[in-house]
Amino acid sequence: MRYDKLLLATGSAPRRPPIPGSDAAGVHYLRSYNDAVALNSVLVQGSSLAVVGAGWIGLEVAASARQRGVDVTVVETAIQPLLAALGEAVGKVFADLHRDQGVDLRLQTQLEEITAADGKATGLKMRDGSTVAADAVLVAVGAKPNVELAQQAGLAMGEGGVLVDASLRTSDPDIYAVGDIAAAEHPLLGTRVRTEHWANALKQPAVAAAGMLGRPGEYAELPYLFTDQYDLGMEYVGHAPSCDRVVFRGNVAGREFLSFWLDGDSRVLAGMNVNVWDVVDDVKGLIRSGNPVDVDRLVDPQWPLADLTTN
Repeated sequence: MRYDKLLLATGSAPRRPPIPGSDAAGVHYLRSYNDAVALNSVLVQGSSLAVVGAGWIGLEVAASARQRGVDVTVVETAIQPLLAALGEAVGKVFADLHRDQGVDLRLQTQLEEITAADGKATGLKMRDGSTVAADAVLVAVGAKPNVELAQQAGLAMGEGGVLVDASLRTSDPDIYAVGDIAAAEHPLLGTRVRTEHWANALKQPAVAAAGMLGRPGEYAELPYLFTDQYDLGMEYVGHAPSCDRVVFRGNVAGREFLSFWLDGDSRVLAGMNVNVWDVVDDVKGLIRSGNPVDVDRLVDPQWPLADLTTN
């Protein structure tokens, strides 16, 4: 097949670590519609589910399962859920949420194997010798970008994906890449960003298509994600792979708050709203301004966020 311009949108696949027993029946991964159908069929009231990994997928499935009356155990190696994405303080909010809903959350726990009998998964065995009995197992330890075709094409790689410029063009000027695989130069953030959330998949193709048609632009959308777990709704915007500190605004204990990730100059790198709505545009404004903020005002709910962008 010949082409003048080519778009790579190959997405990701679930990571499948070499866990003994992971080939047993009843071990699930979640990426496709068929994966969801298969998992849905086993999440029935009174059954039990063991989840390996306390990331976004693992926690969202745990919440859905508990709301169906399923007994849920989540096993995670880190000190808190979502540690890499949100840090320890915010991760604890999600840990408390799931424990309050009856999830057996086992943090700082190393998995040894998925146990099985007659070829079907029966639960988990940990390195400390403890066990979990389960009717089904979900392995949710992240995604692996499908970059094999890009590698075969000799494209420049990095940041876990395909390197692209702000117009989403790869090192080959006739090939563009979008979505999970694209490690893009961000014109506002001044760094490369590669995320595996739906907003990129939704919005990047239009920018790439324009470039392929000779009308190049820049993809300047801020990274965005959301999650709904039990009665907690959350939106996150920005990019804070490292930060100087995290500050809170509102009622953390009551799970109605905002959190902000700040650099050493008190500039907002990212923000998250939990059960507080219609503030995403204001948070985006704080990030886009690039200005230091008055932190005392930032954490004070009496100060409108929109007023802080003029600082």
